[in-house]
Amino acid sequence: MRKLDKVDLQLIKILSQNSRLTYRELAEMLGTTRQRIARRMEKLKKLGVIKKFTILPDLEKLGYMYAVVLIKLKPMADVDKVVSDISDIEYVKIIEKGVGRYNLIVHILVPKDLSGAENRVNEFLSNVKDIENVEVVFVSKVPKFEIV
Repeated sequence: MRKLDKVDLQLIKILSQNSRLTYRELAEMLGTTRQRIARRMEKLKKLGVIKKFTILPDLEKLGYMYAVVLIKLKPMADVDKVVSDISDIEYVKIIEKGVGRYNLIVHILVPKDLSGAENRVNEFLSNVKDIENVEVVFVSKVPKFEIV
């Protein structure tokens, strides 16, 4: 991969805070031209550094919260197979492979009411094979969310 410079990193940081800025606005903020920003953006997309532009909805206002499911699989379980099995579940929003106590950290979208959240977690766990141990943490608030 080609090395990213200071301007690339500044561009990524600015976009992680507001991805709706125009190339002209970005150029003004970074003291360069719109054309240079356009070339850098194409480079960052081509390198896979920028995967997509998206929004961050307020889940609480939508009536949802996250449940973080910490999963330790049985020894010799195929972690990649489990990831493949759960990747297409609509309410599964983040899957992370872990090193240490848990093999998988999975963020699932659950209703804010406790009964609905419990049902969703149980439904999810019924789709996961080879669980040795599991912990569930319900996220009540996200005081800070920053990518870069």
